[in-house]
Amino acid sequence: MFESFRKLLLLCALLFAAIFGVRAQDSTDAQQAATHRNADANVANVASILKISDLLDKLRSMRAQTGCGSPTSVEELAIRQDVLEAVETSSLEVDGVLTELDNERAHLFELRAAPASRRDRSLGSPQCGEYNYRHRVGNRYKCAAVQRFHCKDWGQHRGYLGPRLHDAFGARNPQQRGPRQSVGRVPNMLAPLFGRQTQLNSYYPPTVLEYLHSMPSGQGDDSGSRLDQLIAEWRQTGRIGPVGSPRTDRQITRLTSSLDSKTKLSIDDISDRSAMLADVSGRVGLTKRDLAELMRSIRIEKTCTGN
Repeated sequence: MFESFRKLLLLCALLFAAIFGVRAQDSTDAQQAATHRNADANVANVASILKISDLLDKLRSMRAQTGCGSPTSVEELAIRQDVLEAVETSSLEVDGVLTELDNERAHLFELRAAPASRRDRSLGSPQCGEYNYRHRVGNRYKCAAVQRFHCKDWGQHRGYLGPRLHDAFGARNPQQRGPRQSVGRVPNMLAPLFGRQTQLNSYYPPTVLEYLHSMPSGQGDDSGSRLDQLIAEWRQTGRIGPVGSPRTDRQITRLTSSLDSKTKLSIDDISDRSAMLADVSGRVGLTKRDLAELMRSIRIEKTCTGN
């Protein structure tokens, strides 16, 4: 009887494994099919931006009419050369934009380091000063942050206490934000995205701008372009305010300032600006992925399958 029961359990286990295995395989196949459709849509999008859609269609038609292993014709080589030149040019333009974005972030990092250090020293603790609050007691200033934690233990409690101490004390302590200062001679790569005046080498080639203003594949018509989605994320996280607000206009002025000694930025402004530049780098960098997919789609198969 025990042996029969054991066999029944084994049979049930095999049955469940087969059912869930088929479902998992179906789910994987569906995900791969969706990924393939998105990749094809991305290729079509970037080909349209580069104005080479007709060349790709002609190239694919020629490959479909040519037998496997047949030599490449002169016309096909010429088309491939035109496609390659367009892709390489766009790829180099993307590299230039990413370099300028990194250049501005490097300047902002150096700009933030000095006032952050002065702020921490003024708050009395070089390691825990970010969340300290100084209040007047008699003729002396004393630190009102949590005293029972040593600085060496701060890292263990910062994740829980940090935001709470910042909310509790930072809003009432303007010194918490550090001194304000102008950015000086730095690029302002966010300026073109907000329609502000650009300085130095703050420039997006037309192909990169068109990519940012295009809609990602696999999303609804109401999802907006890549840039629209990015700006919506910035509003949601509080990096910029609502549309049409005077406060938002002042924020954007600080986030896009360059060669302007009158516009002063706080440490928070510099941190927001650096984070937004990183977000733009991520969106622009996706162009390289789509360019790679485009070149992969026209790659010549080296081996023939079937007889």
